[in-house]
Amino acid sequence: SCRAMSLFRVVFTVLLALASLRGLAQEQDPARFFDDARAQVADIRKQLGGEVDDAQLTAFRDAVAALATRADALASDRAPRLAALDARIAELGEAPAKGAPAEAADITAQRNALGKERAALDAEIKRARLLAVDAQQLSGEITEARRANFQARLTRRTATPLSPTFWRELGGNLERDGARLAALRDGLVTALRDAFAPDNRSHALAGLGLGLLLIVLGRWAAERALLGLTAGRMPQGRLRRSAHAVAVVAVATLFTGGGAQAIVSGLDWHEAFSGAEKAFARALVGAVFFGSFVTGLGRALLSARRPSWRLAPIDDAIAARLRLFPLLVGVLVALSQLAKQVNSLVAASLSATILTSLVVAVLYSVLIGWGLLRTADARGAAPADDGAVAPPRRTLWVGLGIAALWLGVLATLFAAVFGYIALANQIARQMVGVGIIVSAFYLLVHLVEDLCASALSSRAEWAEHALGLEPRVLDQLAVLCSGAFRVCAVLLALAAALLPFGTGPADLLARLGQAGTGLKIGQIEVTPGAVVSALAVFVFGLVAIRALQRWLREHYLPTTRLEPAMRSSVTTLLGYAGGVVVFAFALSALGLSVERIAWVASALSVGIGFGLQAIVQNFVSGLILLVERPVKVGDWVVLGDTEGDIRRINVRATEIQMADRSTVIVPNSELITKSVRNVTLANAEDRKSTRLNSSHRNTSRMPSSA
Repeated sequence: SCRAMSLFRVVFTVLLALASLRGLAQEQDPARFFDDARAQVADIRKQLGGEVDDAQLTAFRDAVAALATRADALASDRAPRLAALDARIAELGEAPAKGAPAEAADITAQRNALGKERAALDAEIKRARLLAVDAQQLSGEITEARRANFQARLTRRTATPLSPTFWRELGGNLERDGARLAALRDGLVTALRDAFAPDNRSHALAGLGLGLLLIVLGRWAAERALLGLTAGRMPQGRLRRSAHAVAVVAVATLFTGGGAQAIVSGLDWHEAFSGAEKAFARALVGAVFFGSFVTGLGRALLSARRPSWRLAPIDDAIAARLRLFPLLVGVLVALSQLAKQVNSLVAASLSATILTSLVVAVLYSVLIGWGLLRTADARGAAPADDGAVAPPRRTLWVGLGIAALWLGVLATLFAAVFGYIALANQIARQMVGVGIIVSAFYLLVHLVEDLCASALSSRAEWAEHALGLEPRVLDQLAVLCSGAFRVCAVLLALAAALLPFGTGPADLLARLGQAGTGLKIGQIEVTPGAVVSALAVFVFGLVAIRALQRWLREHYLPTTRLEPAMRSSVTTLLGYAGGVVVFAFALSALGLSVERIAWVASALSVGIGFGLQAIVQNFVSGLILLVERPVKVGDWVVLGDTEGDIRRINVRATEIQMADRSTVIVPNSELITKSVRNVTLANAEDRKSTRLNSSHRNTSRMPSSA
């Protein structure tokens, strides 16, 4: 029964607390911790062989995760101590061979003591790692059991609501369920009477007044203030609309839920509620919070009264017809959660629980169908008005979503009619849940993208001055940040969507943790954490190099006697050298030691030998040009048929601007391996030579003489 299950969860929580205390004492008695953990794992695995409900499976999963965490912490704590012991044993050296002179007795005794201590630490680390692996396997078994329970619950069939059997079973338990509901009602009436007793009346009235003030006037005033703030203080653009939409959701959630909490706190100021009444009050506040969040989310996306502030591409006619839809969905979500909690509090019969699931599924499907019909009516009626513009065509994703909703509505109604109440309830709840998740995902992604576009893009002057990056680089950085957040948001949305299917965020994180063991390529193991660290080192290293180049170019080098061309060469060479150093540090953060980097370099040398000789040759030639400076930026050179000014020396090629303003890209190796005439190497002054004949005139630059 539900009460027995509640008692079991309380007892299990106490046991977990005791296990936590034992975990704190594992330094003094690790062997006891391993024995108790093994016994707990064996007991959980034994109970998995019988009938276990979702609540027990959730408790088992939390307990196993706690054991795995403690085991990993113990292994991590022992590993440095084991390394220190190995270092001390290595300092003592190997024991003398047979026939060799004996060593001092104190050294032998110290080696033996260190060996025993090392053996004990090594055994603890191995036991901890074995326990962590066993806990991970057991966690997978628990996940499979939850998935099997979910599938069994969905395929379970009951009597159809159209048959007398369904209502006969409900009537058989009606008296008992009615008595328990009456007991809860009487308890609530008594609690309210106690709440308005003389000693608590002032607090109850104050909480009631404050709650109503927050719900009615506070939310309205806050929305008006936020509208004025975003319209008057924030710059024009998408950030203003996305910030206002998030503010609407936050205000609706906090003020409505906070008002409910204020009312409950005022009524229960002197502990007027107790037992089931207090649990009902907590469930009521939680339902109001979530329902107000859903309502605020819908209102923010529709923005029926302020079309210019609408963030989503929704037609005005559709938004006007769906104006009440968010409120109805929020109320129904809150009532469904509250009904579920009431069934748990009164330990309702199976037939009453099935009836509740049936009513919720039908109401959800009817409400979704009503919203779809209103949307279709709005699209059909829009072109009929005089001068009205036809609504834009739906995208493929929107069309697929609407088709899926219609299919879900029909599947819910058919499943309910044929007796698959659990399946119908699951489909209906999943439609609403996925809609909430997609709406929240859409809002958050647009908010972060707008923040990145406003704070990191080329439009943000402070970023350009503070970071010293080009506008193009800032735009790329903004796109990368928004893309990274979109990936994280997708993972969180998938975890939330998979929660009803027996796979929750904890399972997803566990799988990511298992996947985080890495990909082994030979002797190299690449983990997600190492990849993130390497990317961070590479990005911040390049930013630091760019900042140093800018400081040298704009502040330090102008104070020296170096020519402008030499300054450009120095900053360019620093960029190359710094890039190589940053790349080496990034490889080190990735887990590649010096030996492994040499192994990678040797592997790359094979590719260089086959197809990259020219690139490497040009790169080395570019470094030689920057160091020896046979030619520099600004020189007038002649290379074969090419004659002009050197405008830039890049890592692979050199740009030469000819007399007709065209640019020739010459590989750096050409300037090293071939004869080059540098007209301005010894003397920067030049002269112009003009040759005239009967057909044409040719003018070229030559070194001038005084």
